[in-house]
Amino acid sequence: MTETPAPSPSPTSPPRSRRRFWILISLVVLVIGLWSAYWTVARGMAVDILRNTYEVAETEGGALVCGAQRLGGYPFRFELECQPFEARDAQGRAGALAGLRVIALAYNPRHVIVEADGPATLRFDDPHPFDRLSADWTSARASARLVEAGLRDADLFIEEPKISGISADAAVSLAASRATVHARRSPSVPEDADFALRLAGLAVPALEGAAEISADATLAGGAAALAGRGDWMSLLRQDEAVRVSELRASASGVNLRATGTLFLDAKGRLAGTLPLTVSGADKLPALLAPFFPEGSSVPTSLAGAVIGFGAPTTLDGAPAVTVPLRFEAGVARVGLIPIASLPPMF
Repeated sequence: MTETPAPSPSPTSPPRSRRRFWILISLVVLVIGLWSAYWTVARGMAVDILRNTYEVAETEGGALVCGAQRLGGYPFRFELECQPFEARDAQGRAGALAGLRVIALAYNPRHVIVEADGPATLRFDDPHPFDRLSADWTSARASARLVEAGLRDADLFIEEPKISGISADAAVSLAASRATVHARRSPSVPEDADFALRLAGLAVPALEGAAEISADATLAGGAAALAGRGDWMSLLRQDEAVRVSELRASASGVNLRATGTLFLDAKGRLAGTLPLTVSGADKLPALLAPFFPEGSSVPTSLAGAVIGFGAPTTLDGAPAVTVPLRFEAGVARVGLIPIASLPPMF
């Protein structure tokens, strides 16, 4: 029986594998073309938004200045770079950064990353405790996630920040190894906003050793302010506007913990009460002495009042006392003893 040979492929039809290859290449080219068109259109929209933002700032009497502006980041990001960046308002207040980069992911434009280069300066023409503030850092980055109603949450990370303030009376300098700030809508009460602050390795010239500070607080109605629809000052002037769930500080063997409520009075000064728990109160005179005039008896009197009138308790397993810390009429008091004057914050 003679075997019939298999038919050979037609010379005019390409092999199936080659056809699949060209289909794949065509799809890749199409995707790249569509993505490039999307990026180009979105970049044009970003340019229009920037132009409108600059014009609105000028209309309101201020200015936004983006030096050596560059808008790039193709293919996966939109990146605006300003070297340097400056902002001014109608009241004469101004701030400047050596460099600013704003980055949005092309595949998720609601996630925005901001990077800032130091040094930075802030100038004030209206009444303020300082005429000018200067700051520098190793790195500074903020991350924000947006939703249709505005800002959902934001995080700020600064490595080795240094801040100095200059006024007619004195100069103040602070430094830390790291500072972080977190803000987000409260998961328990959607109308409120939660904030958290952490300062590690805080160095104050008059203080021996480094201090550690942490704070967790909630601003009533703060979700609207995060979304850009609320007035921060109006919110802060509400009674019990800020609920401090925990404030902690430790330095030179003294540990503090406080909870309570705060707000701003009609003159913009801090007001409210924070029950203050202190361990290591006997070390308070040495800790506070550098912050008062030489020979002042306030540090010793304050330590005596805390120890003598505080209610006995414990803090992290160590003996401690609790006393009321009050802010009223521009004065901070522990019990009946005034410890500091409070200038308007805004």
